Amino acid sequence: MMNFFSKKKKQQDAIEHADQLMNKGLSGLFMKGLIPQEQREQINQSLNSARQAQTAANGGLAMAATAVVISVTDTGKLVNFDPIVVLVLDVTEVSGNRYQKTLETLVSKLQIPRPGDTVGLGSNPINPSELIYMGLVTA
Repeated sequence: MMNFFSKKKKQQDAIEHADQLMNKGLSGLFMKGLIPQEQREQINQSLNSARQAQTAANGGLAMAATAVVISVTDTGKLVNFDPIVVLVLDVTEVSGNRYQKTLETLVSKLQIPRPGDTVGLGSNPINPSELIYMGLVTA
């Protein structure tokens, strides 16, 4: 129907809406039947990267580490026209530990990090031992 007399639904988060279409209900059943498993896994990884980027952008995370970008490689994947890249990072945690880490993450097409840039990393709320890209750190 036209839903003239029903309550308006709250605006649903676009990422959660995409997740529901991809994995739940009748549309999820169609996706399982039409899209190969490997491609569904790639789509779900992209959705998870987008969720992490959204959490970091909303300021929902405290900065757990900073890192200097060693290299950036484009994966060819896009989420809302923003690229997913592989970053090789020289990480320095708040505790002082230093190590190298490779991270596949969604970045803004307006602020793609370059080698030598400093980026912020936060702890993943779902898995605290995992770091999430938070964006460029300005001095």
